[in-house]
Formats: sequence, structure tokens, C-alpha cells
Amino acid sequence: MAGIPVSRHVSYSSVPNSEAFAPKSHENPQRKLFGALGACLLWLTCSSSIILVNKYIMVDLNFKYPMAVAAMGMGFASVATYVYCDLLKRVPPAVGIDTNFYWTRIFPVGACQGLTLFLGNQMYFFLTVAFIEMSRASLPVTTMVALWLARLETPTSAVIRAVCLTAVGCGIAAYGEVHLTLVGALLAASNLTMESVRLVMTQYLLVGCDMHPLQSLKYIAPAATLTLLLGSAIREYPSMVANKALSIVISHPVYFLMAAVLGLVVNILGVVIIKLSSATTLKVLAAVRGPIVVMCGVMLFSEAVTVIEFAGYSIALAGFIWYQYALTQKAAAEAAARLQSPQKA
Repeated sequence: MAGIPVSRHVSYSSVPNSEAFAPKSHENPQRKLFGALGACLLWLTCSSSIILVNKYIMVDLNFKYPMAVAAMGMGFASVATYVYCDLLKRVPPAVGIDTNFYWTRIFPVGACQGLTLFLGNQMYFFLTVAFIEMSRASLPVTTMVALWLARLETPTSAVIRAVCLTAVGCGIAAYGEVHLTLVGALLAASNLTMESVRLVMTQYLLVGCDMHPLQSLKYIAPAATLTLLLGSAIREYPSMVANKALSIVISHPVYFLMAAVLGLVVNILGVVIIKLSSATTLKVLAAVRGPIVVMCGVMLFSEAVTVIEFAGYSIALAGFIWYQYALTQKAAAEAAARLQSPQKA
């Protein structure tokens, strides 16, 4: 069951005004620091664990229904965020969300999110956990191209150089992957493309939409759930009935519940980290998680990682970090330019 981790799913940096939930100046700095460190460590643990649990459910438990697995996670997130946001009213309500806005702007993003989760889960059947995590380092490449094609952003020279370094590293890693198949490569490329499209749609359709990140999850999760349920009903349900797949869920309820809870916790921790630190911290954590998951794949699943593959991933990871730094520098320059514009006027 998948949550919406930052590198794959609703990126909190792309949710409008996510930085509006930054820490207040009157908060105790020491308490805030320890809180941020604790949230970061817990996020790394949970976001790494959910990847391993998903693989165990679909491969080791033989529950070969990626859409159904993702739908369970998104359904759990839908209910939990509804209770937290609407019944308990723990976050500010969203403003200006009517039926037309939901179906024309939010639902397409959620549907794209559902497809991204499906493709991400499908990869577990054709690729190793280590290589899947390595391939995610190439997300800046597809995202930059998608944003440029949509004319939403013009990359700076530093961003282009960082993306090129990432692409070279990912190419080397793919060359060194001994278990890479054509189907696996196509799934990885499709997953990255769909994630980039989702990011572009989020930026284009939800621009100016002022809501708490958990409110955005409350609206997007049901759309993703509906998309996944429809797909599962068409593609997976007959096989699930024939193979009595429900018996696997009944026999191992702890793993399915664990995956759902971990997915939700990852998203909540993402909000906490943004509040105590920044969205940039969350992006850096996504880069740190990569080597952790790769090592878990090697140690827990006896996956082979060649020297060439490791070298390529190291280069891609360096490019990914450079890319995030270049984006931060670009955002700072644009903010400074906006501050200077009224003065010149």
C-alpha cells in the first residue's frame, strides 16, 4: 500500500503555499530542532519500511495485485484525513473547493497519482528494490522536461547541468543492472513520466489553491482510490476471485494494515517536517533514503548490485542533490527579483 512520499507522490513542495506552514518565530528553537530531527529520522524509517513491506506483500505473499494494494492504502488515507480534517477539524478548512473545481482540477491530479502508484507497485515484479530506488534519482530529468514542455518553468543553466549529470549517472546504473529487462525498463520510464506529469498537473491546475497539505491529501486520495478501484475491478478482480486473494489478506492482516498506516504516517510526517523545517529538508531526506533502501534490498532480499551500478547511482545521487540546490538558488533569485521590482517601480 502506498502513501504519497515526497519523491513519488503528492510533493509537498508542489502543494500551493506549503511553506505557509513554516515554524513560527516564537517557538522554542531547541524544542523545534529536536522535533525536526525526530520527525526526519521517523520519516526515513517509515518511508523506507513501506517500500520493503509493499514488496513483501506483492512478491513474497504472492498478492500480485498492485492496483488493489495501492487502492487499500489510498482508501485508508482518504478515511483518516477525512476524520482528521472534517470531523476533528484539526486543520484549517479548504476555501473555494466546489464540485466543478474538484472534478476539473483536483480529480485529474488524483487520477494521475493513482496511475503513478500502480506503475510503482508493478515494478516490484520485474525489477529489484535496489534498482527501483536508483531509478527514482532520475525524476529531475523527466520533471524538468515536462515543466519545460508545459511552459511552466524555464530551467537555469545550473539546473540543466545538474539534470544532465543525473541522467548520465542513471544511464550508467541501468547499464550495470544485471537483472534489467525491457518490461522493467519500460515500467520504470512510465512511472517516472507519470510522476512528472502529476507534478506538472499539480502546478498548473492547483496554482493559487490555498489549503493545508493534509487537506490536499484529503481531496486527492479519494480520486486516486476511485481510479485504482476501477482499474483493479477491470484488470485484477477476476483473477483475485479465481485465486482467492482475499484469503491472503485474512491470513496476513498485519502486513496490509502496516502498509496502510506507514503510508499515512509518511504523509503526516512530511507535513510536520515542513512545519518544523522546510520543504527543501523533505527533498534532501528523499535523497538520503535512496542509499538506505538500496542497502536494505541487498541485505534483506539478497539483491546483487554491481560496481558499475553503484558508481552510476552515486553519480545520479550527486546530480539529484545538485539539482535540488540549483532549484533553491533559482527560487532565492526569483524572490529577490520580486522584492526589487516594487522598489524600482
